[in-house]
Amino acid sequence: MRPVSEADDASEEPRTLDDDDDPWAPEPTEVVDPFSPGFFFGDRFRIDAPLGAGAMGAVYRATDLRTQQPVALKVLLRDKHDGEGRQRFAREAQILSEMDHPGVVGIRGFGHAKNIPWLAMELVEGETLGQRIRRAGKLEPGVLAPILRDLCAALGVAHTAGIVHRDLKPEHVLLPKDRTDRSLVRLIDFGLSRAATSGKLTRTGTVLGTPRYMAPEQISSAANASVRSDVYALGVIIYEALTGDSPFSASDQGQLLGAILQGRIEPLETYRPDLPHELGDVIRCAMATNPADRYGTPRELYEAFVAASGTAGAPRFSTPAPPPPASFTPAKPRPAKAPAPGALTPSAGAFTPSGFASGPATPGRVLAFALLGIGVLLLGAVVGYLISR
Repeated sequence: MRPVSEADDASEEPRTLDDDDDPWAPEPTEVVDPFSPGFFFGDRFRIDAPLGAGAMGAVYRATDLRTQQPVALKVLLRDKHDGEGRQRFAREAQILSEMDHPGVVGIRGFGHAKNIPWLAMELVEGETLGQRIRRAGKLEPGVLAPILRDLCAALGVAHTAGIVHRDLKPEHVLLPKDRTDRSLVRLIDFGLSRAATSGKLTRTGTVLGTPRYMAPEQISSAANASVRSDVYALGVIIYEALTGDSPFSASDQGQLLGAILQGRIEPLETYRPDLPHELGDVIRCAMATNPADRYGTPRELYEAFVAASGTAGAPRFSTPAPPPPASFTPAKPRPAKAPAPGALTPSAGAFTPSGFASGPATPGRVLAFALLGIGVLLLGAVVGYLISR
């Protein structure tokens, strides 16, 4: 290294330290998210990872330090901290605390911390129905039937308690990874729901929900939403699960709302010509523009789906099914194929491999069978007499 001389010092400009070199320069302020992984919230939860965000809150995977159990921790979004937002958040906590059903996500506690409302729920390992549809492309009726059965059962319990969900969509249906679970689904996110026992929070003309799954009356005003509005959303979910596509042909929000209000639905047969056409009738009934023309309950929709698709499934309903709506006309069964020329077809009362062909046991048929039996006996007697000679 060359030594520094006085001449060198004199010829060089005096060196000054800039902010990057100054160890005492003030550092820029960094805003740290209080819900970053590893942070603690409310002296009770350790944040582990973000899970997602909904209309009212953000959800995190967290550990409850009191029980050392993992939970799904939902906190109210900052822009929803007005009076209505807090009331809706509190309503969701109340609804979940009053509902005890394996198909509805369980609650582990709720409260406030640092003026932020929180709600701790059971953590369900698995995927949403929306993720399943995107991964599989489309579901077969036999795969969808048990999922729909448990979803309709959970929703029916909510309706019996006077609760309308108002935001049903595949992303709000969790499918647990554990196949031994009592239910194949967990219905979540009651943040926009309406309870009959609660005060009115929705102003007339307010639109709440996800447009693609909203019934026409709900688009006009969320206050108009009813059980049959949830049935409409179920119809959209079934369509998307079977086809992997939306029932509405629209390129923007305006076209989408117009298609919903006018009932312009792409026929199911367009995407799935391999399925029974009766399934298309079921979806059209569920998504009828007039609420009175839809199925009256989720259970009616499920039973119509099973009948039309030919799938079997043991229902998990604890109440008898109500009669179908008077305005609904069931789809006509497909006509039987004509027999090939020369083929033998069993007539009424004829013997088939599984027994006698089905038919009402009328007095005429009973008499015919009796005469046939007597004729056989007489014929046997004559043959026996001729042989003995």
